[in-house]
Amino acid sequence: MGPRTHRGDGGQSSRRGPLGRDPRDRRYPGWLSRGGFRYPSGRANPGPGLRSTSGGRLMGRVGRALIWHEFVERTRDRWVLVVSMLFALLALGVGLYGSGAETDAARLTGPSLVTLASMLVPLVALVLSHDAIVGERERNTLGLLLSLPVGRHEVVFAKFIGRSLALTLAIGLGLGTAIAVSESGSSRALIALVGPTLLLGLAFLSIGLLISTCTRQRSTATSAVVVVWFLLVFFYDLGILGLLIATDGGLSQSLVGGLVVANPAGLYRVQMMEAFAGPDFLEEMGIRAGLPGGGAVAFLWGAWLILPATLSGLLLRYRKIA
Repeated sequence: MGPRTHRGDGGQSSRRGPLGRDPRDRRYPGWLSRGGFRYPSGRANPGPGLRSTSGGRLMGRVGRALIWHEFVERTRDRWVLVVSMLFALLALGVGLYGSGAETDAARLTGPSLVTLASMLVPLVALVLSHDAIVGERERNTLGLLLSLPVGRHEVVFAKFIGRSLALTLAIGLGLGTAIAVSESGSSRALIALVGPTLLLGLAFLSIGLLISTCTRQRSTATSAVVVVWFLLVFFYDLGILGLLIATDGGLSQSLVGGLVVANPAGLYRVQMMEAFAGPDFLEEMGIRAGLPGGGAVAFLWGAWLILPATLSGLLLRYRKIA
């Protein structure tokens, strides 16, 4: 039932809101120039139709539409395509070289792909996610996006899932080409790369999403992800090596091993190198502490995936849009 209409002073009709007051009266605290009423608390009244469905099926449709939109837009991004094709071509070259070698192809191709993936997969993930939020803010579309009948944390979740699908496609293209040209025996061993490589990419995707939420300009986000990429992929291990040299090997082996696996790129390298080269390869490098137990590894991966994305949702929820 719509608002009541009656004859006021002078015989002119007047529309009454749901609280019995004229919504056009600026003295009324719930007055809103357009788009519906506002309650005295300041919250908008979306109307009975939208209010009854905003928490149910409509929110699901909007969320799925956002996920699909993010996936399609990322697959059209030329920088994502360039880096993904570079990863695929290099992986193809490694696979062809390993298949033509006389030694065990899995022991040769596997570590080579691990080294390649530990450098390029984080770069692909950071390129995918660095403009997720700050790009919307620069285009002045963030307010429009947040006006949809979904929560702010759901917007972050939709962006993460949509870009994760694009990342999965890029990783599948790169590793799939290497597996396809490998021999049947080594290809089965290389399939074990897919899961941890995807976890590595999702961890850096979550980090890039947090950077995008914290920054105000896309150029700042781009500079930040480049610094993070160099820091975690290259300089982190050099820093540990310098620490060992500075202390003349005085650090405990368990502390050194913990520092290595605290970095997602280091955790990925150790996990995959143990799978291909055996559990004693760290001792050959002078580190006697190996990979922690399966529960600790799962906890570390879960922390890198969940914590940055959760912080992104909290920051977007409590920060001003403009």
